[in-house]
Amino acid sequence: MNPNQPANEAIAQNESDILYTDLLECLENLVKVYRSLLDVVRREKDILVASKLDELNENNKAKDTLLIRIRSLENQRLKCATDLAKHVGADIEQPRLLDIANHCDPRWSDRLRNMHSVLDLLIKRVADVNKQNEELVQAALSNITGAMEAIRDGLKPKPVYGRQGAAVSSSVDGGQLVRKEV
Repeated sequence: MNPNQPANEAIAQNESDILYTDLLECLENLVKVYRSLLDVVRREKDILVASKLDELNENNKAKDTLLIRIRSLENQRLKCATDLAKHVGADIEQPRLLDIANHCDPRWSDRLRNMHSVLDLLIKRVADVNKQNEELVQAALSNITGAMEAIRDGLKPKPVYGRQGAAVSSSVDGGQLVRKEV
């Protein structure tokens, strides 16, 4: 038996603890940011319904900032997950939390599964509210397009009758006089 084996196991366990803690901190930060994003897209829905364009611009800036933060955290999560997957013998090409949870220390697996569920639920809720917001925007654009077409149709010259009784177009807008004599 190797006399250094207990020391090596302790070092490996310590490294696992550090990798797990790093991944967990990253996941907790992702949960916080996704919760903030969910609040922002919910607020966006209220703003769209109330047609408050100034608030919509501010809300979009906040959403963009959160999306940038999410991209950064996703990159960090991918690195942490890859490192932990490598350490526990899980798939390092596409490190998945559930796969890592199946390969890691049992004291961590439940927490990783829980974080996976929370993130999955948050992402679905954000996607659902965002889809509703998109439908609101599409309906508003459809209404605006219809109103603009109605205005354009109202501004087109109306046909008038010529000397031979055939309709001819006129360059005069609005109603037409048949005769100026009284």
